[in-house]
Amino acid sequence: MDEIVKSFDDTYNSEEAYEMVAQIGDVALDVIIDGGALDGVPVIGLLKGVYKTTKNFQFQRLIKKVHKFIFITQDTTLEERNKFIQEYTEKNKEEGCEALLAVIDRLDNVNKVDILVNLMKAKIKGGINMADFIRLCAIIDRIPFSDFSELVKYVEDYYEEGSTDVLLSAGVLFNTIIDGNEGNKYRLNSLGKTLLKYGLLSDVPVETKKSTHLADMDWNNA
Repeated sequence: MDEIVKSFDDTYNSEEAYEMVAQIGDVALDVIIDGGALDGVPVIGLLKGVYKTTKNFQFQRLIKKVHKFIFITQDTTLEERNKFIQEYTEKNKEEGCEALLAVIDRLDNVNKVDILVNLMKAKIKGGINMADFIRLCAIIDRIPFSDFSELVKYVEDYYEEGSTDVLLSAGVLFNTIIDGNEGNKYRLNSLGKTLLKYGLLSDVPVETKKSTHLADMDWNNA
């Protein structure tokens, strides 16, 4: 694993590796594995060799996620990436590239890489702070990809069986209305709003609501 972390670090800090990925483009996984055009990218070349030796499906998925991460961060500069990873290391008390690779590896859906990179770019541009980036990395790990599209429903007081339970346990909702008759309602909290705006790039306005409301109870039916 140390060799994989080092190869990811080398790639992350290599303008040449990023340029190589940019030139080849967003290619299919079988092109990466069967061809040799990206073998010069340290982390892809190493992961490809490990996969071909072990036939471990997890390494195949990691190749796909890492390639996507590099491809969609190509519009960041090396200086920006270095500043980001230095602050990530300091805040997280762990070597930055190792921690970032661990986050990528844990993602259960390759499409979550887009959300992760959106948050990383938001941090680079000053839209969010590093503490919230770290918190949101943990949150996107806990939300099924299919439920990210449900977030926008919670810009207002809302409840839906299934999605509410998942999003509440993930830490992006708070209880806004307690109603024994019609049921409780929930809304995006500050982290949920940050995830919607910067992770999903949604410009849907979210009304701020800081307190929980106890609905009028119909005591005759209670």
